[in-house]
Amino acid sequence: MGVRNWGAGALLALMGLIGAGCDTLPGRVPHLVTAKSAEPILVTIKDGRLRGLKTPDSIAFLGIPYAAPPVGDARFRPPQPPPPWEGVRDATAIGPACFSNMPSPGPTSEDCLNLNVYAPNGAVAGTSLPVMVWIHGGGLLRGTASQYDPSDLAREQNVVVVAPNYRLGALGFLAHPALRGPGEGAYGLLDQQAALAWVQENIAAFGGDPGRVTLFGESAGALSVCSHVAVPESRALFDAAIIQSGSCTHPDTTVPQADAEAGGLQMAADLGCGAPATAADCLRALSPGRLVRAQSWRRGHVGQDAYAPMTGGDVLPAPPEVLFAEQKPDLPILMGNNLNEGRLFSNILSYSWALKTRGGYERRVRRMMPSQFGDQVLAAYEDLAERSYAEAYAAILTDSHFACPVLTLHRLIGAQAAFYAYEFNDPNAPSRIPRAPFAPPIGSYHAAEIAYVFQRPWALASPASFTDEQWALADRMQAHWGRFAYTGAPGTEWPAFDGGDPQWLSPEVTGDAQQFALRHRCDFWHALGY
Repeated sequence: MGVRNWGAGALLALMGLIGAGCDTLPGRVPHLVTAKSAEPILVTIKDGRLRGLKTPDSIAFLGIPYAAPPVGDARFRPPQPPPPWEGVRDATAIGPACFSNMPSPGPTSEDCLNLNVYAPNGAVAGTSLPVMVWIHGGGLLRGTASQYDPSDLAREQNVVVVAPNYRLGALGFLAHPALRGPGEGAYGLLDQQAALAWVQENIAAFGGDPGRVTLFGESAGALSVCSHVAVPESRALFDAAIIQSGSCTHPDTTVPQADAEAGGLQMAADLGCGAPATAADCLRALSPGRLVRAQSWRRGHVGQDAYAPMTGGDVLPAPPEVLFAEQKPDLPILMGNNLNEGRLFSNILSYSWALKTRGGYERRVRRMMPSQFGDQVLAAYEDLAERSYAEAYAAILTDSHFACPVLTLHRLIGAQAAFYAYEFNDPNAPSRIPRAPFAPPIGSYHAAEIAYVFQRPWALASPASFTDEQWALADRMQAHWGRFAYTGAPGTEWPAFDGGDPQWLSPEVTGDAQQFALRHRCDFWHALGY
């Protein structure tokens, strides 16, 4: 493993451990699935007829295959078109989630390349509504489209929402010299690209406009969206992008081919597939469960960096920041972060008392940083560490991985693209994670904004609801997202970002008096190449 890439693995693994913070509760599936008032509804797409669900408010078609099963010899290869079917295919229940090493709310299978479509009642072929394609988070290690219910977003904003699964962990991002060829190290990104191609071919049948597609995602989903913005083959399939709490320009969010393949070689050897001549066949013959169990989260082992997207292959031929320099995209972009992203992670770690002592704090910081930067980072945040190790750790994560990358992407492409930025802050956002010992209040933590956009506060805690002020913020945020899907701008009162202060999304009317770059110490991080 390249030492520079350890930070990505540590963060992605922790994101996977907590499920990116804002999944629906285990076992919960979209409410349309169990709505007693649901009636069947039929639609015809390229591959056949589908039976979905219709309520007085919304329409849903669930578990639609957008690619052939990536099993057997198709494992570790680009996705292929799904086979057509005869008769009417049932699309009233969620499809299997992709294999991961964490529990999922429903069945899992390697045959998991399916998607869900949500539309407002009344959407039919020809209505030409804007389309929003949601890429879920989970550290590229876990998660599923069915953990999110965007039916309110579809209904209230009069848009069609599509949510695909994609291959995760080793099954989605393994690299190995024996696998060199199309898709190596980035099969999961190609799955997402295939879902976008499916939208272009089929979404008109659901009332969507294939000429107005907004790709949006959070955390690892945001990393994915950012990557697709950098790739011309993907960029031709959508028209605008929303990047929530993640980026592809952070130096540790992708892995060079040599490092990725070194991890793949180690994993193959651990699994008894070390012989070069037979490694590919051996890896394809293993059970998916055995591959998933081999995803170690030990420092320096393959379970870290091997599952970030690989650069140097045909999907990402170079790091995204290099691709942006070569060809700047001109599509509208809305990008932002939450004020206290890192507090979710510091609270998780504080339950194990990992941040109670200075020694524990310094070890954790050095783990997430390239070795040559550890002393500089610790010195830069000593003022916070003197008050609280957990708060200092949270600030380091927030600033380096989520806040300052907004300025980085704007600097790379803002002159060409219509670029809008936000910072979300609700200090009392609902949370399923209680405050841990020695940790600060969790505040506006990583992934907290999803419940506001989807208007699902009970996805964060049970029981949970919004206050009147929080509902007003949720209405405002969802309207901004919907307006962006319609026009490429979040609203007339929201100016394009100039590199100064992003739009403040909070129950409070006024924002932080301190300028964004100062608040998040971005000059320091940019000097380190972040």
